[in-house]
Amino acid sequence: MVGREAVPLWLGAEDHAWLRALIDDFVRLAGRPYREVVSFLQEPPRAVSPAGKRRMAIWMLQDLCGRELPPLDAPTLRDAVAVEAQRARDAGRFDRAAVIAAGAERLDLSAAAADEHLFADLPGERRLRPPKPLPDPHSLAARTNLALAQGLLRLASEVTIDLYGGARAVVRQVHLRRLLCTVRRSTSEGVRLDISGAFSLFRHTTMYGRALASILPLVAWCERFDLVARCVLRGRTVSVRLRPGDPITAGEQPRAYDSRLEERFARDFARANLDWDLVREPEPVEAGDTLVFPDFAVVHRRDASKRFLLEIVGFWTPDYLRVKLDRLRVMPHAPLVLCIDRGLNCSRDELPAQARVVWFQKRIEPQAVLAAIEAAAPEIATGVQRIGLGDLFIDWAGRRPASDPVHRRLAALEVGDAVRLRNDGAWIAIEAGAGPIAMLSNPGRARWLSKLERVVSARVVEKVERRAAQSAPQWRDRLQCERWAVPVVDVVLAASPASPLPGLT
Repeated sequence: MVGREAVPLWLGAEDHAWLRALIDDFVRLAGRPYREVVSFLQEPPRAVSPAGKRRMAIWMLQDLCGRELPPLDAPTLRDAVAVEAQRARDAGRFDRAAVIAAGAERLDLSAAAADEHLFADLPGERRLRPPKPLPDPHSLAARTNLALAQGLLRLASEVTIDLYGGARAVVRQVHLRRLLCTVRRSTSEGVRLDISGAFSLFRHTTMYGRALASILPLVAWCERFDLVARCVLRGRTVSVRLRPGDPITAGEQPRAYDSRLEERFARDFARANLDWDLVREPEPVEAGDTLVFPDFAVVHRRDASKRFLLEIVGFWTPDYLRVKLDRLRVMPHAPLVLCIDRGLNCSRDELPAQARVVWFQKRIEPQAVLAAIEAAAPEIATGVQRIGLGDLFIDWAGRRPASDPVHRRLAALEVGDAVRLRNDGAWIAIEAGAGPIAMLSNPGRARWLSKLERVVSARVVEKVERRAAQSAPQWRDRLQCERWAVPVVDVVLAASPASPLPGLT
């Protein structure tokens, strides 16, 4: 504990020597009754090791080990022995060895086997079976570290995760596990998940805590992440922070597709036409106070302004389906193709008004999707417009000193980076990272104000270097640096809400 922060004691290379000795001990204990295993491990270790770390490693090895099944039906054997014991007492000639031999004879067993396995089904008598293959010290440390981090998440009241790259797979699993979560943008490239932990519920459940902990191996696959959890440890509320540098083992690599239905559709669509590309995992779209991660984007190869989002609604629980449709209805007027399983019995009133609907049964026909797209009126397709130098307050960054954070954000900005537009009343800002990088001029604000609700995405297409000498003489005394960057941005706009949208098919 450091103040009100709990700092995990990770196992590292310095622990490998005693971990190797511990693994060897478990090999020695193979085939021993579990009560003997527990007694042996409670003795002072032959290799010096930190007590807390040793307990965690023992717990992990015990979890990896199995327990052998009894070689015979011990309860039936005990019943037979009990009957023989009662007979012996009734006859006044009780002898333990004779009683066990008589009970064994009734089950065609040897007396020695019966005596050895009489209680073999009890937890303490089950025999230890080490895992195959045995973990080496490095993998044991990695597994123990992951279990430690997951154990902390099980005790969390709230968890905040900032994800950069690969967020969709994590968000998908969060929804599938029915975790209480809101998803929003943290930066132009990052996504923030605010998840309620088991200890925030009226009755904290073990199942919910396990579901929350199970997403951690997926988080490790992201390019970068920052996880902060508020946990209840020994009656105290503390914070725990996990970062990419922490030794957390990634789980199995997230699948390229969420289902066989999606995978087969992607394969069939690629074969069915040469004019449209199917883009897997397009950028998320803001829908009210959350983000929606569409399954695909369908983009024309020769005209990128013809762009549709495609969402597959397959077999889900009623609650999940209701939440999914609610989110789709509050999406901006982005052209949307909705592929819905006929078995869900969705009514037209439940579906987003802007969606083109393709019904399917077991298989999504690419030709049906193409027909829905090509039947759309031209105005439904997204358009791309540019925020150029004529729309920008070009000297805005130049009127800030070189030490201002805006210049660091501009220096880190690259062509192709996603940015966002924000209206704060008097200005329209272009933002990246944690703050603004440019401001629109008054004429630019007048031209773009009515379009903000239709913005689907925005990306930098050029960085123009501006020098103080290029500014008008009457404004140069307001400048505080000699040079600065000005971003030129392409904005993808959805169809105008006033545009007539085709009806449902």
